[in-house]
Amino acid sequence: MRLAHLGPRGTNTEAAAIACDPTAELLPVPSVAAAVEAVRTGAADAAVCAIENALEGSVLETIDLLLRDDMALRVAGEVVLPIRHVLVGAPGVELARARVVYSHPQALAQCRARLATLAPTAAPVATLSTVAAVESALVEHGALAVTTPLAAQLYGAHVYADDIADEPGNKTRFVVLAPHDAAPTGDDKTSLACTTHHDRPGSLVELLSVFASRGINLTRIESRPTRRALGTYVFLLDLQGHRAVEPAASAIAAARDVTLWLRVLGSYPRWTGPRPPSSDGA
Repeated sequence: MRLAHLGPRGTNTEAAAIACDPTAELLPVPSVAAAVEAVRTGAADAAVCAIENALEGSVLETIDLLLRDDMALRVAGEVVLPIRHVLVGAPGVELARARVVYSHPQALAQCRARLATLAPTAAPVATLSTVAAVESALVEHGALAVTTPLAAQLYGAHVYADDIADEPGNKTRFVVLAPHDAAPTGDDKTSLACTTHHDRPGSLVELLSVFASRGINLTRIESRPTRRALGTYVFLLDLQGHRAVEPAASAIAAARDVTLWLRVLGSYPRWTGPRPPSSDGA
């Protein structure tokens, strides 16, 4: 298995790829779009991409790629990881006078309040990854970075503060994108995207009742603008069950009848933790 992921080595997405398949060949790339493109061109078998965080919500880059009309990949798996951010830089930086703090936009947002206290004069600057942030901080006087403990270790950065997320219990959910989704396992989830009749009262209630009446639990629901007309939205739903197995199969069919447009993004095993090592040591 070849897994493309946001790199380079030391990112949280790399950790998610390892948790997904410890035996996989890892292909680090500079962006989520590049990870998807690697699968499309055959350079990788699947891509691991962050999709939502417990503190900041959806990762819009991944969501928007999934909603593209030409998106051919499907959600074939998920990984949920605890996230630990550290504030680092070269030795000798005076935090109260730091000029800039680099990191991925999601990491900066997840640590916004703590950064305002720890480094009040440091302007947040986005980078492509938490590892690129360390590289920038180490060569610039008075610069800091928010990164992973592994990246801090790999680059020899000085750790000024550990576990700096604004709230405890910070976790990120990653999806595995592949040409085909997964076969039923008996403990699955399905992700859908759809648009409702926005000019008809109760259209969203009608959609949700399709699942409620069949006893199907929705584990996630959110909306994104369709980008086609103001006031129109795409609804993203995660439900318990596999698209090919009842009662989810009939619920999805019924949902098509009450929506303008519906796409099954994929069915996949529910994340229950990293795979245990095999008995032969492989």
